[in-house]
Parts: sequence; C-alpha cells; structure tokens
Amino acid sequence: SDGRFLLGGGKNGFALYLFDPATGTERILGKVENYTQRFNDSRFAITDIGVLSQSSNRVEAVVSYPRYDRTRDCVNVVLGAYQIDLGLKPTVKRTATWFTSKPCVPVSAVQHAAGRIEVIDKSNVYMTVGDLGFTKIDQVKTRQDLGSVFKINKSKVEKISQGHRNQQGILLIGNDLYTSEHGPRGGDELNLINRGQDYGWPAVSFGQPYSSGDYVKPGVTGSHEGFTKPLTYWVPSVAPTELVQLPKSWGTWSSQIVMGTLREESLIFIQLTNRTTVGQIAEVNVGERIRDLEINKDGHMIATTDSGKLLVIKSA
Repeated sequence: SDGRFLLGGGKNGFALYLFDPATGTERILGKVENYTQRFNDSRFAITDIGVLSQSSNRVEAVVSYPRYDRTRDCVNVVLGAYQIDLGLKPTVKRTATWFTSKPCVPVSAVQHAAGRIEVIDKSNVYMTVGDLGFTKIDQVKTRQDLGSVFKINKSKVEKISQGHRNQQGILLIGNDLYTSEHGPRGGDELNLINRGQDYGWPAVSFGQPYSSGDYVKPGVTGSHEGFTKPLTYWVPSVAPTELVQLPKSWGTWSSQIVMGTLREESLIFIQLTNRTTVGQIAEVNVGERIRDLEINKDGHMIATTDSGKLLVIKSA
C-alpha cells in the first residue's frame, strides 16, 4: 500500500526481494523454499505472490511455486504462507503450507504450472493450477488437482472448476472470477469461472495440436461443444498472462480488463459490456514479453517482463 513491491525469482528462483521505486533500491529479504527443491531451470521459480495483510514492517503473504520432490523425482505446485519482516534485518518465515497439488508429476513433463493467486481477504485466496504437462491429463480421476481453479485457506481446499490447461491470469471483480488461459496452438481463452464447471481441456479446444510429439492432443479441435465456453478466445495464440482491472483514472477504459501477453509482446485491453459479454478489444504493443501485471497506488500499471524489466505504464 506504500508503493513498494515484493518481487519473486532471482538466480535461484525462490528468492523474495523488496523494491522501492521512490529510491530505486532493491534488497533481498530471504527465500520461500530450499534451493535444493528445484532444478537449475527458469520453470522452477516463484509463480505468484499474494499479500494477505500488511503493516509498516511486516507482511503476511502466500507464495506459489513448483517444487521438485527429489525422493520421488517429481513435481508439485505448492502454496505456502509466510510472515515477512521488512525491517533492518529482513526475514522470510514460512508459517504453513496451504496446498500441495496431486499427483506428483514426473519432472520431465514440467510446464504449465500456472499458480496464479487472487486474494479474496486476509484468510482466503483463489489459485490456478495448470496441467503441468502431465501425459495423463485426459484421465479425469488420474489428473486429480491438475488443470483446476481452487479456493484455498489455511484449513480448507475447495476445487471450483476444472478442465484448464495453463491459466496464467486471474482477476476477481466483485464476486466474478476471470482467468486467462493458454490454449495449445491457438485457442487462448478468457473465462468467467463458474463453480462446478468443466472448461474442456483436453477434450476440446479452439486451438490445434503442435505436433505428433505433444504430451496430449485435444480430442476435438475448433470447438467447445459439451463444455463451458470461453467469453472470448484467440486464434492464432497470443500467449496470455496476468489480468488486471483498470482504475477510474483510465478514462474511457476505466473498470475494464487488461491482459498481458508473451508471444504478442503486447497489452490487450478488453471491454466487458456486462459480466459475461466482451465488447471492444484493443492491442497495444510494448515490445516485451509481459509476465505479470499489477496496479500501483497511483493507478499506473506495473508490468514485469521476461527480460527482467519492470515497466510503469500510465494512462495517456
């Protein structure tokens, strides 16, 4: 709330940093997991951070990441809770593990972790879990937690929806939860999440298989019949990431959605004419692969990029 940023990642993937844009200074706070619980691979890193509560020098937060289980040679998506001290001697203390996905997936398949967090209140969050590249993702009982959206707190995990591939954006507007999702070759989606619904992956997709070597092929392509349909979709792929809602200072785009992209290196502005209907869509090129988006205390968009930059994007 004071304009500083918690950033996750670094050389070893699991570090937390505090960045102060007012002074341009950055310092490491600690790590969320043992560095032995990852491969030297950019996929093994913090996927999102959710701030539950804060005071001047203390933050209660949840952090998601894929964790390597060396004993079983497999990977889970984990949501941990932390107490972060921002004082002169900063510390990151794990207080609980809220969620560990099942099944533990063979490490060779690791991709599509998702792990996007949307904070509901100081005790509850929504989180996305992708399909992790699991070769048996088409088997509903075997895939268990994979390809789902969850409501999670310290003592309870509730599956809200399933049939997702890789939901790298999540946004709560009132009581409406939206996600952006990577399709295969095309078929990226913007979804309104409804409790108990199946969104079709990998049974159906508006996209196409990549090749004969895919870990799984969609059963039916160019269609979503029999499953919950997206509000809108993109063919060819734009590779969508995080979603944010613009504040009132953004003029005609106030209260509308912005989605980051990887492949298009752009921001996509999406008008909702009502909670279930997409109106105008506008794309603005920024020349960077956008990994995450937030709105800061001044109403500006803050974007992190795959090249390691932090961009400040203001309304014209």
